[in-house]
Amino acid sequence: MSASAQAGRLTPATALPPGMSEASFGAFIAALADALGPAAVATDPATLREFRDPFAYRGDDRRDYSAVVSPVTTGQVQAVVAIARAFGVPLWTISQGRNNTYGGPAPRVRGSVLVNLRNMNRILEINRELAYVVVEPGVRWSDLASALAADGGQLWTSVPDFGWGSVIGNSLDNGIGYAPRGDHAANLAGLEVVLPDGSVLRTGFGAHPGNPAWHAAPRGFGPSVDGLFLQSNFGIVTQAGYLVSRTPEAYAACQFDFRGYDALATVIDVLREEMLTGVVTNYPTLFRGVERTEGELVMTPGSDGWAGRCAFYGTLARVQTDIATARDRLGTGAGIDLDATIFAGDDLAGPASHDERVQRGIPAVQLGDPDKLPFGPNFAHLDHAVVVPQLGSAVAAAERLITAHYAAREFPLTGGILLRGRSALVISSTFFDVSDEAMTASAYASYEDLVEAFAAQGILPYRTNLDNMDAVAGHLSFGEDALPRFLRTLKDALDPAGIIAPGKSGIWPSPA
Repeated sequence: MSASAQAGRLTPATALPPGMSEASFGAFIAALADALGPAAVATDPATLREFRDPFAYRGDDRRDYSAVVSPVTTGQVQAVVAIARAFGVPLWTISQGRNNTYGGPAPRVRGSVLVNLRNMNRILEINRELAYVVVEPGVRWSDLASALAADGGQLWTSVPDFGWGSVIGNSLDNGIGYAPRGDHAANLAGLEVVLPDGSVLRTGFGAHPGNPAWHAAPRGFGPSVDGLFLQSNFGIVTQAGYLVSRTPEAYAACQFDFRGYDALATVIDVLREEMLTGVVTNYPTLFRGVERTEGELVMTPGSDGWAGRCAFYGTLARVQTDIATARDRLGTGAGIDLDATIFAGDDLAGPASHDERVQRGIPAVQLGDPDKLPFGPNFAHLDHAVVVPQLGSAVAAAERLITAHYAAREFPLTGGILLRGRSALVISSTFFDVSDEAMTASAYASYEDLVEAFAAQGILPYRTNLDNMDAVAGHLSFGEDALPRFLRTLKDALDPAGIIAPGKSGIWPSPA
């Protein structure tokens, strides 16, 4: 049986692409199956359900896919883009699609075809001498951490909390980790991208065939375009260089706790100076609503208690000196005691707690027992993360706004603050039962209100869920909307039909 005939036996989609008839959709699916093989294309409801937003209300079908296509090579991605252009079908691309609080794998446009890159999961190179790797988009943080350990442990990587996400996907979305190279987007070092016309672009010195400095010197000759592919819909990244770290001689995990807004402001200012002077080189994190009970720190939503973590890396002597300096400055500035545990840099077994492990580049591999989460298997959450200057006064003001917002809406307030030296991510999380339509609607409405409350203060999130992308982009109004107009001009030039991820980050092509 031909691939086209096999494709005709696929279960009809429940959500057709916009403006497409069933007959045209059938021809489109047959073309995909001919190009990639029938096994790479799916329209059955069970497969499509695997790729819905897990935090959308169970009865919400606004973001249903029409099909899922799973390429395994750059050439196959090119074929998918070419066929989609020919039929006028919108695509939505995921690397792993695990960023659930922001929409997970779901698209903005109902009936889009998912380009699932999970099977493009090769680590193409580990360069020990220059401390970089080259990965495909399906490579997870857990895959990379394991591969670096198996390669001899000379290198390690910053990671987010959970290892199930994509290295490339997280980095393209400006994701953050907790080790010295915690700004993951800054670690991208040379991209390969399939453009909307089906051609393949290599950024930087990758444009010079065979250039050995491609991933060692990310900016090549002429304008640097790498940043255009972060949080955008200008192409599909199919591989990337990624900078990692040399394993240090020693690593120290530290924790501390304090109470109240005044102490919070002081801690923010002290840690800013610790980071700017190179004493603290990782990305410290503060967690709100924490109480010390019988010597243990316990999450207690509604409490004005805080817990913090930071880490130190380098030679044993350097680590010991940095701990002593931080203890002195936190003690003098904020009256805070710093507890520290020192490990050998290559010790993967010693760090036992989540905080100890994640600051060492050892990601968690699962969320834990779902029955122990709030609302059990129906647990969902929305994370609102705004960027403010790392000034104690600015962070405390943001915290006061968040606290008042949650108190008025009677949601428990959880989350925390991630410090980056000059800026801070102030994060609040709303927990809800995704099987409860009213509660889910209330959570999303609360999120939208919080976006607007901060926007009125001149503050925006650094990424947001699907429902709020247009709203956040709408606040980028300087110069009579100069940035949105520039991005739309690029979209119109590269992808006038809006084939690749229409609506991503509020970027749409001009109406026909």
